[in-house]
Amino acid sequence: MIVTTRRFTLLITILLFNCGLPPLQPQAAAPEEPLALAEQKAFRQAVARVAGSLVRIEPTGISTARLRRAAEATPATGPSSGLVVAEDGWVLTTAFAVPDDVNEVVITLPPNPAGPEPREQLPPRRLVGRVTGRDSNRGLVLLKCEPDRPLPVPEWAEAASLRAGQWAIASGRVWDIANPSMAVGIVSAVDRAWGRALQTDAAISPANYGGPLLDIHGRVMGLITPLPADTAGMNLGTELYDSGIGFAVPMADLLPLLPRLQEGATLQAGLLGIGYAAEDPINGPPLITTVHAESPAARAGLRSGDRILSIDGRSVRRIADARHALTPRQAGDTVEVVIRRGPEDTPEDVTVRATLVEQLPPWRRTMLGLIPVRQAATKDRRAKPSPLEVGWVWPDSPADRAGIEPGDIITAAATVPEDGSPATLQPIASGGELAGLLGGLAADTKVVLQRQRADDQQQIRLAVVPLPPIPPVAVPDTEATAATVVKLEAPDLAEPGWALLPTVPEEEPLGTLVFFPEPTGPLSKQDADTLLASWQAAVGRYRVAVVVLGSSEQTRWSRSDLDRVGRSLDALAGRRRLDPTRIAFAGRGAGGSFAWLAADRFANVVRGVGMLDAVLPRRVTIQPASPAAFRWVLLGESAENTMTGTAKEQASFDREQLMQAGLPVGEISPGTDADRAAFWCRWVETLGVL
Repeated sequence: MIVTTRRFTLLITILLFNCGLPPLQPQAAAPEEPLALAEQKAFRQAVARVAGSLVRIEPTGISTARLRRAAEATPATGPSSGLVVAEDGWVLTTAFAVPDDVNEVVITLPPNPAGPEPREQLPPRRLVGRVTGRDSNRGLVLLKCEPDRPLPVPEWAEAASLRAGQWAIASGRVWDIANPSMAVGIVSAVDRAWGRALQTDAAISPANYGGPLLDIHGRVMGLITPLPADTAGMNLGTELYDSGIGFAVPMADLLPLLPRLQEGATLQAGLLGIGYAAEDPINGPPLITTVHAESPAARAGLRSGDRILSIDGRSVRRIADARHALTPRQAGDTVEVVIRRGPEDTPEDVTVRATLVEQLPPWRRTMLGLIPVRQAATKDRRAKPSPLEVGWVWPDSPADRAGIEPGDIITAAATVPEDGSPATLQPIASGGELAGLLGGLAADTKVVLQRQRADDQQQIRLAVVPLPPIPPVAVPDTEATAATVVKLEAPDLAEPGWALLPTVPEEEPLGTLVFFPEPTGPLSKQDADTLLASWQAAVGRYRVAVVVLGSSEQTRWSRSDLDRVGRSLDALAGRRRLDPTRIAFAGRGAGGSFAWLAADRFANVVRGVGMLDAVLPRRVTIQPASPAAFRWVLLGESAENTMTGTAKEQASFDREQLMQAGLPVGEISPGTDADRAAFWCRWVETLGVL
């Protein structure tokens, strides 16, 4: 029988009455605490549990890295936070607080370092913290200070307890040394930032970088750090300041790294040395197309055409899965990769082990010198790729000397093993597949091509050579045609660009050059006609579409113009078929500098960048050349160049930096505007070289 509290009290009262005793007096129930107040109390208690371990970090001296960040209009780089991870003075913080050129900081301990229990209030203490180790992959720094008493260490949350939707409290110690700051939200997602972090919607700012992300019990789930959102074009990490998107590296991942950091290690992201050619870099198939020469992937025996099935037992179904598995790994880690290779009807699953490295060997683009017939992009994954037909051959190239001719079909290829064993030919169904095979090869690597010419099939052995920085003069042209200026209109595009298109059949794929002039504001039809007048002959001769855009502002190109670039290309692709291997951006003066920024924005599309009378934009990062990120660069000055001596020195410095990064840098042909237009168009046609 179930007896409620009220009935139980009534029964006892009757019994007492029958015994001549006074009845029980009803007790007033304690008022319930409102939910909002209970939550506030829980939040404060959670932060109080970690308060003794939360410190303020202030770099000493002047950091050039901090000055550079300030110039980039990122949030102010004042004090930041840190977290005690061992009682004898080990503190974790972020590289935002301690850039690479800073080796010492001031660590301010809170007034009561012993914890939340009521104790004697001690004054804040300032200690010297020395950089001991760095995790460059996650942007973290380990500091060592010498406290006069053990420091409190917080409780860590177990990895298995981390769930999307649970409370998340971001805390820091900057503005009020006695009272930590707090911002409340939830864990938005786990396994973010390519497997390195938790995501939270709690307000994240420089004040709590280096501080803890807590659960409702006050256990530390992770250390807050500004990780980049590269797929959104945010590569600093600080761009997400107070946006409702913040990251924290799980302590479950950090704690195993502490011994190495305490020994003075600088941990770097581990690189495997593979690349993909899928149009969708997130959901595309994990099919390896390039293998960097002398990389861990090459040494492990991975090849172009291999499809990744799993990494360290983690299933890989798309490129993003592979990135999630590899990005958190450090240089020196060994990974097990299962791949599938061979024909679809008789595939073979192969398991290899590769030890990741901090830096891949220097890479230079190589070539055989054959240029495929143009092929248009297709979004139909079921469409069968066209055979690799040779359109023309670079004069005096390995392909030319080997006797390859226009019209030849390349049906198979392979690299020649260094041990002299027979080469295993791999079927080649498209130019992309041969590009993948050749992409990671070092100069002088020998390859075998299987060539089909009419009824004759032959195997040809030749070696790749470095790509010359200047396109050949003898680029085959065709019968000259007229060219027409059209407006690239699109919905919601207020200031469309203009395109000069050759009069050829619509099914014929075109190379594309987007040209950015000096900024003068939006372009009228008359403006476009004037700008494109010198391009008429070259466009009709080399079958290249030339797009010109006007700046949205009268005196400068701005980042807001970048969206118009993409929209204009989409509008052009809606009118004509475009060859995705022959797309370049170029410009003059400020337009040349903007061409580089636009190429960075559309890096997965653009194969070349030309800059006339221009310097690289300030604060750009030149990425080292790699098979997955190749860019052919042309630089030059016109007779009308008005650059000052300082700008010319900068242009010379830019050239050196680009060449050191492994990019081929050629000289723009001098002459008239029409001469340069022909040069640009020949270059666009040559971008498809293999």
